[in-house]
Amino acid sequence: MPEPKHTPKPLFDRTLGLLQRLTAISSPSGDPAGLAEAFSLYGQALGERGFSVEVTEKQDAEGRTLPFLLAQGPRAGDHPLMVIGHLDTVLPAAEPELRDGRLYATGAIDMKGGLVAFVGALDLLAERGGSPPDDFLVAVVPDEEVAGHLSQWAMREYGDSARGLWVLEPGQPRRTGETVVGGRRGMFHWSLTVEGRSAHAGNDYWRGRSALEAAARWCVGARDLARPGDGPTVNAGRMVAGERGFLDDLEAHASLVGSGRQTNVVPDRAVVEGEARFLRRADGEALKKALAGLAQDVARKHEVEVLFEPGPVVAPVDPRGPSRAWADLVTGLAEKRGWTLEVEEDRGGISFPNFLPDPGTMPILDGLGPVGDGMHTRQEFLDLTSFDRRIALLADLMEADADR
Repeated sequence: MPEPKHTPKPLFDRTLGLLQRLTAISSPSGDPAGLAEAFSLYGQALGERGFSVEVTEKQDAEGRTLPFLLAQGPRAGDHPLMVIGHLDTVLPAAEPELRDGRLYATGAIDMKGGLVAFVGALDLLAERGGSPPDDFLVAVVPDEEVAGHLSQWAMREYGDSARGLWVLEPGQPRRTGETVVGGRRGMFHWSLTVEGRSAHAGNDYWRGRSALEAAARWCVGARDLARPGDGPTVNAGRMVAGERGFLDDLEAHASLVGSGRQTNVVPDRAVVEGEARFLRRADGEALKKALAGLAQDVARKHEVEVLFEPGPVVAPVDPRGPSRAWADLVTGLAEKRGWTLEVEEDRGGISFPNFLPDPGTMPILDGLGPVGDGMHTRQEFLDLTSFDRRIALLADLMEADADR
């Protein structure tokens, strides 16, 4: 196992021991007993470090009662510095294993590692004789891995009034170092329904108006609106088309698929479902308008009825917004310690900051947790060199913010 470079070895070993204990607890999403055990251990760790800790019970989207942790510094007040993470995992826990400079464990990086690195940073700062910001508010949720009903609630409930947000999700490894996340794409789901005209494909082909063909034309046009780099993307994830009765009861007519039956009918109904992602709010609005206009064009050219329905918008986190100063700060802190930290300006996955009422109104630091690989698999691991770095980085960041 590599010797820690940035944290004293006894402190590093204690922190790693806490992470081993936490990852040994099986806390998959929706498991109230396992989650309660994990929340109890983590809440105890924060309480021992001066936080006022409260673990309450909340109901998730499916009506299950799950724990929710809120820990506050002495001056959290109305505009706290919010820190957030989740203790649920996709898989039940496997026995943690240390080998080859790594900790192989369930949730090692996603995201028990970031939560424990935060505890280690508090201890490191205390050893230096310093104090963390006294307005910390730490929220820990139990359901981020399954659509995050409570995660989204926590961001709405506490995030809107925060002066800033630190997210302990993992960064990414790079050939030259590691990353933090400066920007995340926003998104909206959409559906497209096309109503055409049925006809016998042999006798009356030209009387028909194919809903399937019109929907396919729309999908091609939507794909053409995507741009590489930091441009928007549109993904048609699913299309079902055929005679109206087929779509009205797919389960009853499933045997038609692959049979060759009813292929002599011009399909009069099609449904397409997908999502769109974008890095800037203006791009999302422009994309929604363009997709609706495309639906009108297809309807006119193919003489069909087309209904385009976008869902609610999940806001993007703009890397050029108020978060930029914090991103520059942490990259500089890493450089002083002799390692390279890069800013990801275009992380595609949705995370906690996207569910703020308006992510553009406050500074956000995301991806502060240690790196590794294999999340959501039995090969998930945390890189111990990164764990050492992130403990020190978080301590340095706390010190810089407390001195603001």
